[in-house]
Amino acid sequence: MHHFLTLSLLVLLAGCSTDDAPKTSNFEDDHVVSAHWPEDLADLSSKLRTRISANNDFSDEELRQEIKDLVEWVGEVAADTNLSEADWIPLYESSQAVSANLKATNEPFSNDDLEQIESLCQRIDASIAKIPDQLASLKATGS
Repeated sequence: MHHFLTLSLLVLLAGCSTDDAPKTSNFEDDHVVSAHWPEDLADLSSKLRTRISANNDFSDEELRQEIKDLVEWVGEVAADTNLSEADWIPLYESSQAVSANLKATNEPFSNDDLEQIESLCQRIDASIAKIPDQLASLKATGS
């Protein structure tokens, strides 16, 4: 039943476009096309750390939005790995807690916010080591 609904939606979406219309994505605002969408958890952690670097201007709305996006995407990116549920759920819950805190204010991030984000990055890094397919590649590269 679920596949039928998906197929119906695809047919409807495809049926809406005309050959004259410029080819644009129906999901332009979706994170799939965001320049800061991470490749994996390691990239996500790295992108967050770059953005919370002390010399950044946290009054910049675009920077704050990218940080909020990255924090919010942790669960989704983690779900795309082979992490067990026991390792994935705490990561998701941590990211949701940090995300809620960041959304609660429009002010530039406080040191407390930045510490929470760094703590989340440390959790992400610890989780990466638990991904079954990562262990093999880590041993292969000798890291």
